Amino acid sequence: MKSADYKVCPACETRNRAKWDFCIRCGESLQAVATTRETVAAAAADEGAPSAGVARPLLTLGGVVVIALLGYWVVQAFRSGEAERPNPQIFTMATVPPAPPSAGPAPAQGPGVKDFDEGRRLLAAGDAAGATRLLAQAVADAPENAAYRVMYAGALEANKMTEEALREYEKAALLSPTSQTGELARAFERAGRKKDAIETYGKALELQPKDPALLRDAANLFLGEGQVDRALPLLREAAAADPRDLAVRQYLGWAVEQKGDLTGAAEVYGQILEKLPDADVTRGRLAEVMLKQGQKEQAAQLMRAGIERNPQSPALRRGLAGVLERTGRDREAAAEYREYARLAPNAPDAQKFAERAEQLEKRATASPAASPAASPSPKTPS
Repeated sequence: MKSADYKVCPACETRNRAKWDFCIRCGESLQAVATTRETVAAAAADEGAPSAGVARPLLTLGGVVVIALLGYWVVQAFRSGEAERPNPQIFTMATVPPAPPSAGPAPAQGPGVKDFDEGRRLLAAGDAAGATRLLAQAVADAPENAAYRVMYAGALEANKMTEEALREYEKAALLSPTSQTGELARAFERAGRKKDAIETYGKALELQPKDPALLRDAANLFLGEGQVDRALPLLREAAAADPRDLAVRQYLGWAVEQKGDLTGAAEVYGQILEKLPDADVTRGRLAEVMLKQGQKEQAAQLMRAGIERNPQSPALRRGLAGVLERTGRDREAAAEYREYARLAPNAPDAQKFAERAEQLEKRATASPAASPAASPSPKTPS
């Protein structure tokens, strides 16, 4: 129920945030791609910065190397067997706010159905004011219809009438606790009322303790608040409830990693890569875990394996450069930083990393022994 601006990659058709210069999936340049605006009833992408306490460098280098594409875009579309096509509305880990709800199918007939259908159509078309008027009438005609109230609440929310919208969500939850309490929790979260959201998620999970979406959304709220201990059991339950949801597994891997269980995190990230080997961000996280475990050569080889699959990925090039520099291979790292800057010339940090490449080249020339040649390394997951 809000407008989403995005760019469609000309190479792989992935939707990317409008401000991005290259595709998060394949690295294709988006510099000449026009921005598209779409009004959707359940937009999941947010143009804001990553939530505090959750966004972290993918591969750190003394505060220099930061993978700005940190995210989980591993696909829920995998469920339908289309592992090569990421869900276009998944962008970044734990930065995606709960989306306004879909009221589901309207009754075929009954009081208010005509106003409801037209109001829903107007809302999808971006006419929140017109939708609000019609949906208010539908609610007046059928005050016990929870679906009408939820859609009306969404229209009020689109009109930035937050308090009025919350009252309607609360009424819908009273009318249909099992199906609508979760929507009320999400509405509280969107409104920034985190304490109320946490309490309401708890009530919703009492009614639907195995609902994967509720488990995931509640866990994501805790992650956004830096409460990994509270998020972790919910993520485990969500992953068990729907083993095909690779997005939940990415969250789970992140949470396990933050708890210091590197072996467990590596296992989760490895499971994702087995199903979706082009999940570049997951590959980067696994490489980071390997570095923490002292597996320097394996980490570098893992990133190289990703580049073999997708040589045009700027994120992979930058990630590999960070691994190489951290393992003392300055000359190789410089080459990868240069390749990153070439592939993403308009990226905000492209010039910085081009300059970093020059510094590393000078350091390697001054101390040739500081940049050893790559030695044979064990085979790692591709």
